[in-house]
Amino acid sequence: MKDFEIISDGACDLADETVSKLGIRVVPFYVAYDEQNYLREKVDFSVQDFYQKLVDNPNVFPKTSMPTAEDYMKEFERAYDLDKDILCITISKKFSGSLNSALMARDMFLDEHSDARVEIVDSTMLSCSQGLLVREIARMKENGINLDEVIKNIEEIKMTGRCYFTINGLSYLQHGGRIGKLTAVVGNIFKVTPLIIAKDGEIQSGGIALSRKRAIMKIFDKFSGIVHKHNLNLDDYLIEVGYGYSLEEGKEIAAKFEEIFHRKIELMDQIGATISVHTGPYPIGIAFIRKYDAK
Repeated sequence: MKDFEIISDGACDLADETVSKLGIRVVPFYVAYDEQNYLREKVDFSVQDFYQKLVDNPNVFPKTSMPTAEDYMKEFERAYDLDKDILCITISKKFSGSLNSALMARDMFLDEHSDARVEIVDSTMLSCSQGLLVREIARMKENGINLDEVIKNIEEIKMTGRCYFTINGLSYLQHGGRIGKLTAVVGNIFKVTPLIIAKDGEIQSGGIALSRKRAIMKIFDKFSGIVHKHNLNLDDYLIEVGYGYSLEEGKEIAAKFEEIFHRKIELMDQIGATISVHTGPYPIGIAFIRKYDAK
């Protein structure tokens, strides 16, 4: 059976060194500050530079655009030239049209290369939780699991993925159309901090808190609740901290997690522009997914 190439859209938010270490390919999203100039994330600008621009220009609200079918086609062609099958992972279709671009690219590609195999998978996740799924896929490949079995395992574990995070204010959510203007105005007046849950392919409300510190504690409470409700063994899960502008805050969250749950978090990634255009510069939270070989 052929070897296969792992391709993900940029919503996986994996650091460049991790992408290189895992041997995967990433198709970036685009970011624009106006109606004309779209730049590729991590190609034309760094994520930290993007955050700095948000911090320095609080009244500027950039937007993202999904990868095009042509972007995916280029990566498919490269894998085909290496005589590899293709497994492509995208952000949840409920959050972006990236999946549709990948499917369009597959159809066009197979018209030209009828002997190729291209599998497109909706991760049903985003950001760090999507990144954890990609990490597990790379581990499956490293362990010699064939593509058919990998796809089967993906379907079994992807619905275990969760991301609990908070942000600093509601302005970006309102500007991006995720909440109404009245809700944002009231929320900003009373300085409430939302808790957001990403699961089953959707963004859901996890409630509100009256400060960022309390919202972070709610993240730990939510995580603790699901651990106890389902009697989870944390050793069966990949767990990661996702942070925005401040790496130091990410480290603080990791240390607090270890203090509460007596388990060290080894993984930490910066949440990318695909998500932070909707959250602003200060998203912070934890993501987790069950390992494919957990008993």
